[in-house]
Amino acid sequence: MPLLIYAFKDGNGCWHGDPDIPLIDLDDEPGRGMLTYQPVPGTLETASPFAGQTLTALYGSVDLDAGPVTYQLDTGGRFPSSWHVHTLLAAPRGAAPLSESILDGPDQLARLETAFTESSSRYALTGTRASNGQLTVELTVSTDQGEIQSELCGAVSDEDLQPLARLLETASRTLTGSCTPAVPSPPTAGPWTPQERAHLAARFHQERDFAALAAEFRRSRGAIYAELKRQQLISAPRQQRTTPKSEKAPTPSPILQQRRLIDRNSHARWSDEDDQRLSRRCAEGATNAELCEEFGRSRGAIESRLLKVGATGPAADEARLNHL
Repeated sequence: MPLLIYAFKDGNGCWHGDPDIPLIDLDDEPGRGMLTYQPVPGTLETASPFAGQTLTALYGSVDLDAGPVTYQLDTGGRFPSSWHVHTLLAAPRGAAPLSESILDGPDQLARLETAFTESSSRYALTGTRASNGQLTVELTVSTDQGEIQSELCGAVSDEDLQPLARLLETASRTLTGSCTPAVPSPPTAGPWTPQERAHLAARFHQERDFAALAAEFRRSRGAIYAELKRQQLISAPRQQRTTPKSEKAPTPSPILQQRRLIDRNSHARWSDEDDQRLSRRCAEGATNAELCEEFGRSRGAIESRLLKVGATGPAADEARLNHL
C-alpha cells in the first residue's frame, strides 16, 4: 500500500485532513515533513487559503484512497495525498464550480471536483467513479481557513443522483421554513419480519450510515444497530490483550470507532497467530472477501498483510497485482 499524505498543519498550528487516523501497521510511526504549498501561477489553486504557506505534512500507510496529485516535500520525498487532503489544498476560495472528468478507457477512473465559497464557508465535492460505474462522492463544508465544519460521503449510482438532489432540495425548503414541513411517520416499534431482516442485510452492504437506514426502515438507530448485531453483520471489536487494572486503555478515536462497527478488528495489532492463520487460509484458497470477513479487517489491510507475511495463494496473487 503506497504512503499517503493524510494530514497537514497550517501556519496557525491547526491540523487538517485526518490526523487521528491510525496507520495500517500500528508498529510504524507516521512520517513528517515540511511542504511549501506553491500552486502553479494562473491556476484556481492559487486562491487556496493555504497557498504560500509552509505546512507540516503527515504521511504513512493508511486506509484511505489516494487523490490525483503527488506533492514534493521540502524535506525530501514525493508522496500522493489522500482525496481529503487534496480537496483542502486544491479547492480555491470563491471559485465558481469546477469539474473535471477523466475517462480514457473502461479500466480507468473518472474523477469529479467542484467547489465554491458562500457566506465565508467553502463547499467542496469530490467524486471517483470506479470501473463498475459506481460513484463515490464526498461533500465537505469548511471555513475559509480550511477547518472542516461538516462532511458527508457515500457511494451512489448515476440514476440516484437526481433523486438525491431533489431530496436535499426538499429538506432545505423544509428546514428553512419555505414550505410546510411534512409530519414524520412515527418509528416502527414492532418486531422485525423475515422480509425486513433480509432487506436490511442487503441494504447494509450498500449503505453503512445508521441514520440513513433508520430513516429508510422507520426505526431508531439503536434498533438498526441491535438487528445488525443480531444478524452478526457487525460485532464489538475483539480485545487484543488484557489491560492491567492500573493501566487505562486509550479511547479509540471517533473515526476508528466508526470503522470498527464495519470491520471489527480495524487497525488492531496483528498477532503471530493471526499471521500464521492468515498465511494458512490464503494457501488453502480463501478469497480476499472471505479473509476480510474472517479476520474482521478491510480489504486494504488484508492485502497489505498478505504481502508483508509473504503469503501464497490466489488472494496473495491478487494483492500483488493490485499493488504493482
